[in-house]
Amino acid sequence: MSALQFLQEKQVSFLLNALSLCIISFMLFLFDLPVNLIILINTVSIFFFLCNVIFEYYRMKHYYGHLMAIFEQLDEKTLIADIVQEPTFHSGQVFYSILKSATKVMNDRISSLKNSQQEYYDYIEMWVHEVKTPITALRLILENHRTSEKMHMQTEISKIEGYVEQALYYARSSTLNQDYRIETFPLHSVVNKAVKSLSLTLIRASAQINMDQLNLKVTSDSKWIIFILKQLIDNSIKYQSLSLKLSFTAEKIAGGTILRVYDNGIGISEADLGLIFKKGFTGINGRNRAKSTGMGLYLCNNLCEKLGLSIKANSQKDKGTEIRIFFPDKLNTFD
Repeated sequence: MSALQFLQEKQVSFLLNALSLCIISFMLFLFDLPVNLIILINTVSIFFFLCNVIFEYYRMKHYYGHLMAIFEQLDEKTLIADIVQEPTFHSGQVFYSILKSATKVMNDRISSLKNSQQEYYDYIEMWVHEVKTPITALRLILENHRTSEKMHMQTEISKIEGYVEQALYYARSSTLNQDYRIETFPLHSVVNKAVKSLSLTLIRASAQINMDQLNLKVTSDSKWIIFILKQLIDNSIKYQSLSLKLSFTAEKIAGGTILRVYDNGIGISEADLGLIFKKGFTGINGRNRAKSTGMGLYLCNNLCEKLGLSIKANSQKDKGTEIRIFFPDKLNTFD
């Protein structure tokens, strides 16, 4: 609070004080008091009035300045009422009481929302684990029954597993800092696992896989990286053009390592390229070629940000797509 702002708030007080001094001076003059005495009385009244104004200004300035300083330093702003002390002046006490009550209501609502959110996450995880049982049973049935449609059915089951896994990882992505393990591993280990898990779908797509320089090591969470790679591979399969060619190459650069995932698919239009990592965005390809959820690349981008990585795309219509994931040497996650 600046002195000018305080004086503007006190305009009415100054006017009333001046008016009261005029009335008192007039009444004293009517009682034939000496002019010097009247001036002395007015001077003393003005002095004590100004002392009171100055004291009130510095008291309020100190309290509210201290309050703002604490508020700016807090990471959890909603804790302000629990930290700041109650003021000694009445107007401040009224404000403090309102702040305390409002903060309590807000914290109660936040706590309720967090509990509801946690219940939702717990339900999703339970549902995912439950639904895996019939999926496994279907796989066993197919293994024991030869049919011309076996490959096709296995592919569709793999798609179901992919969507179930996507739901689980989406639910867990907001609490990634509680469910990760950072380690150093060679890129070929995660690429091989991602490719193997989608082997049936890749075989059905007649995919040609090329890997180069994947002996380079990076530091991250291998489980989440495999999930990201599976989303990228799945996209390549969805938007393939003729026989799918999929390549994984790595390159060591200053400050880190780049993993490039390239496919020879239908590519992405220039208009859509800057939006593909947005939540729910499907674009022209998603509407024309497949029933896309628009969640795969969004999750990839979201997870990369939380893991301290960066992901970018380069593509031309009908000329394929390249996704680049940058692994920094110095990992900085969950800031």
